Amino acid sequence: MTHLSILWRRIAWSRRASLGATLLGVLALLGIFAEFIAAPAPLVWVGPRGVEVLPAITEAEALNAMGEEERRARYAAGAGLWPVVRHGPTHASEAGPRAASSKEHPFGTDAHGRDLVARLVYGARTALGLSLSAVLAGMFLGVIQGGLAGIYRGFWNDRLVRLVETVDTFPAIIIVALVRAIEREPSALSLVIAVAIVRWAEIARLVRAEVLRASAEDYVMAAKALGCTELRVFYRHILPNAIGPVIVSSVFGVASVVLLEAAISFLPMGASTASASWGETLAEAARYPEEYRFLVLPGALLLLTVGGSYLLADALRDAVDPRTVRVRDQGGA
Repeated sequence: MTHLSILWRRIAWSRRASLGATLLGVLALLGIFAEFIAAPAPLVWVGPRGVEVLPAITEAEALNAMGEEERRARYAAGAGLWPVVRHGPTHASEAGPRAASSKEHPFGTDAHGRDLVARLVYGARTALGLSLSAVLAGMFLGVIQGGLAGIYRGFWNDRLVRLVETVDTFPAIIIVALVRAIEREPSALSLVIAVAIVRWAEIARLVRAEVLRASAEDYVMAAKALGCTELRVFYRHILPNAIGPVIVSSVFGVASVVLLEAAISFLPMGASTASASWGETLAEAARYPEEYRFLVLPGALLLLTVGGSYLLADALRDAVDPRTVRVRDQGGA
């Protein structure tokens, strides 16, 4: 069996990995297919304008510019299939702010009169989408910097250590605030850039340590003796062994980025209210403490996201660590 097949078998037999992947998978599906759950337009509509398929995606700007009465008039004649909630995350409903639960609004509306289900579902897209983008960007930068520092000693190694120490002194939320201050208008891209600036340092440390450790291994020395270049030795022999810890650290990073996004939206330093965020709903819970749903619903989603990330990352860490597997096979802890 190959190393990858053995690793996959360990993960597949792990209950923690299955539970964590299920939780994250369900939340990811909610974000990906948000228009199928809550949208101001039908999924499929046959009317005087012809057949419309997913107009909430294909004509998003036009629908956002319409008022609620104008949208209703557009779909007054004809027939089609509607999502569960007929409201988007940015449209204020005629029910008004903080409306109670009803058939039209299963969880009511928020402080701005927007449907709470739509805000929560699209908030999953914001949280997981931003966290995945930021973690991947940090992983890319960290692997490159850590690999260069481990392969080319001296200048790269010394400068990387100093740079990592400098980056670690700044909390991520401070970096986000600085990037947002430079921007003319707050955007999701600034959060991705700010988190990538912070996350790459941890990944670079892991890769550098693995390169330095593996440099003394027999298989690496044999590859060099056969004439392989330093870069080829890195991506053919060292990186496959280092990618496991990097993936584990990145999965842990998903939880931290989701919490960071919620925190900066809570303050608020996040994206504008047009972008749904769980942190913004939690901020409304602080302003209206009598509205328990503003606290319980986004808090439960954050708990599921963080819990799923930690369960999956913990199972991955055990799977890539042969010492843990050996202890369990011998009946240890």
